[in-house]
Amino acid sequence: MRRFQFRLERFLELRRWKEREWELALAKKLGECLLLERRIAEIAEEVSASFLSGFRTGNAIDIDSMMRRELYVQRLAGERVRTQETLVQRRTELKEVRAGYLEAAKARKVLDKLKDRQAAASHEQQVDEEFKTIDEINTAAATRGTW
Repeated sequence: MRRFQFRLERFLELRRWKEREWELALAKKLGECLLLERRIAEIAEEVSASFLSGFRTGNAIDIDSMMRRELYVQRLAGERVRTQETLVQRRTELKEVRAGYLEAAKARKVLDKLKDRQAAASHEQQVDEEFKTIDEINTAAATRGTW
């Protein structure tokens, strides 16, 4: 039985490579989004911690520390807004990369299905050929009377 050889194997490998490239780009964008989401959560925790630290000073009210804390919270709020804007941009890029990945995966799957169909057809053809060969051998043996 001869081995099946897909004529478009190099093309299939190219499509697999492109799909892998899209997959890596998708993972990179997803990682960036997760880092930005984590940074937004950290900023929220820092703001909470800043407010809680104002209550630990005791009975005395320190205007300078309140002012510094307020400036710090304002800076964190600005950073949070910038981070959220960046996150929106990254999510848009993520959607685009995901669409590219899905398209590349679809193109690869088409070739994979074609390869599977051709392999199945080749296998059926080889089985038929083997059956015909065995049938011819049996017919020849019967005509010679060597049974």
